This record gives sequence, C-alpha cells and structure tokens, in this order.
Amino acid sequence: MDSLKLLKDLTLAAGISGHESSVTKIMQDTLTGMDYTTDRMGNITFIKQGSAEGKKILFIAHQDEIGFIVSDILPQGFLQIQSIGGWDANTLLSSPVDIINKNGERIPGIIGSVPVHFQTGTNTGPNIDAMFIDIGASSSEKVLSAFGIELGAPVIPVCRFHHVPSSDRLFSKAFDDRAGVAALVETGLLIKDIKLKNTIYLCGSVQEEVGTRGATAVAGYTDADVCIVLEGAPADDIPGIPGNAQTCVGKGVHLRLFDPTMIVPHKLSSQIRKIAHTHDIPVQVTVRKRGGTDGRQIHTANHGIPTIVLGVPVRFAHSHNCHISLADYRNLVKLCMAIAENL
Repeated sequence: MDSLKLLKDLTLAAGISGHESSVTKIMQDTLTGMDYTTDRMGNITFIKQGSAEGKKILFIAHQDEIGFIVSDILPQGFLQIQSIGGWDANTLLSSPVDIINKNGERIPGIIGSVPVHFQTGTNTGPNIDAMFIDIGASSSEKVLSAFGIELGAPVIPVCRFHHVPSSDRLFSKAFDDRAGVAALVETGLLIKDIKLKNTIYLCGSVQEEVGTRGATAVAGYTDADVCIVLEGAPADDIPGIPGNAQTCVGKGVHLRLFDPTMIVPHKLSSQIRKIAHTHDIPVQVTVRKRGGTDGRQIHTANHGIPTIVLGVPVRFAHSHNCHISLADYRNLVKLCMAIAENL
C-alpha cells in the first residue's frame, strides 16, 4: 500500500462533521472485496470474520474533520460562518478556504475581518463571529445564482500536502483523524486475506468532532469485546506547553491511559504495552487532562467494553496545517496488526 498517497487522498478530502461521504468513498474504494455494513448516521464498519472461539475487536477512527458551514449570506455578497468543531480563532484570518456548493463544486474564498487600518483601541483580537468569507460575489443574489452557494454549505480549509523526505515528516490538514482512518484502512488491507482467530471490526465513525455522535450510534449495536480507538493525538512537544511532553512527534505511538471521558482498564493497557514491546514498537504512555474521543461512548456500551486510545502524535491539531511523522504512523499500523493477531 502506498501510505503517502492514502494519507494525501484522505487529508485533502473534504469531510467536515455531517459531510463525511467523500472520506467514506475512499475507504470503500480502497478496501474492495471486504464485507461492510453502514448505519443511518453514516458510520461504516468493515468486517473480517475470525474463528468462533476468538474475540471481537473493534478498531474505530472518526472520518470527520473540523470546519465551518455558511450561517448567513450578507447583502454585499459576504458569507458568515458557524464553526463545526473546536477552532483557535488566531489561526484563521486570511486563510484560504473552499465552500462546497449545491453542485458539489469547490468555490474558493478567503476568511477576512476588519483590517488593522480600521480597528479601534477596543479591538480584542480575532473572533470567529466577526469573521466572514469573501468569494468575490457582489451581492447575496449572486452568491446563489453565480456561485451556487446556499445556507449550510460546508466550508473547509485549503492546504497542501507536503512530504519532507529527509525527516519523513508530513504536513497537511485533518490528520485528526485521517491518520487514524488511514491506519484503519491499511490494517484492513493487511488482514483481509489471512486467517485470524479474532473477528475484526474496522469502523469509520462520523461526527466525532461535535460530540462523538456517530460513536453513540455504534455503541447502541456493537457486540465488540474490546475497542481500540485510533486517533490523531495532539502533540505536546512544542514551546509553551506546561509540564513534560508525553506525546512527541517521531517517538512512537500515543498510548492513552486516561482522559476526562474514559479510564483505560489496567489489564488492557498492560496487554497492549506487552504486544508493543514484543514487536519492538515504540509507544508513548500518556495521561490527558483535557479532551476525549469516541471511546467515551464505546467503553460504557452493553455491559462495558474495555477501550484504549492509540494514536499518531499531531502537532498543531485543530488547525488547518498539521505535522506528523510517517514513522509514527507506520508504527501505529504495525501495532494494529499485532493486536489483531495476538490480543
């Protein structure tokens, strides 16, 4: 599998929460020949049957990314936006974006606000509610008639995918969580033609960034015995972060023991760490004081499903330009494969 192409295709795809179909299609087109099911939320789960005595392992990664929707069309032709997921407003001004119009076409625009020339001493910094998108339209009527843009149209950041060969680092948007989705897909390709004792479910969930809504649906019907959440985990190895760095780019797979939404069972974390050690896969054990994942819904499903978060460290997560290590990604795929065969 060409990991670089897969990561490029997935990260550059448009797929904000509630509009994940382009990501789903990449998964379907890549995992051809593998059985799958879908639900009415948009979650998709690929299935590799194991033997009767094996366990059922659910690997889950969310397809959606943060972005915006058009919330109003002003008379002068500017677009106002509603954020989908958590943004730092400081990253947004002058950013290029694409608006997906009613025909599925990408219409380019620029996020703007009142320029410095007209600001007063009361200006307190960037505010998403005060921002707007300029697409070059002269009126609200032109926004619809010439550009095909309606209220609720998805808005996604525009970026480039860049590979740095000397360090095997990657720059793009949406590594949270397209890195997890890519690992899910590559794991499926590795296991689909071999015999396994365990039954493997590979689920691409939806609407994680707006409250783990897709995982709520999955939790209602899954019969999994254990769950592995695959994430693009925010890296903390940059200047200005308090405390010791626990999730560093280039130092291995993020292995989370705790966040405010979930406590990982010691037995499961110990088994995963043992598997990683046996297969010479570096992991970074992490305790998180903020944030959460699809695991918040899955771990309380049915009679309780032991759940752990594994991830690729992502610098500048929840912005439109992120940074990961290809080695970390490949180690995550390697660990997923080892878990599928040995847990």
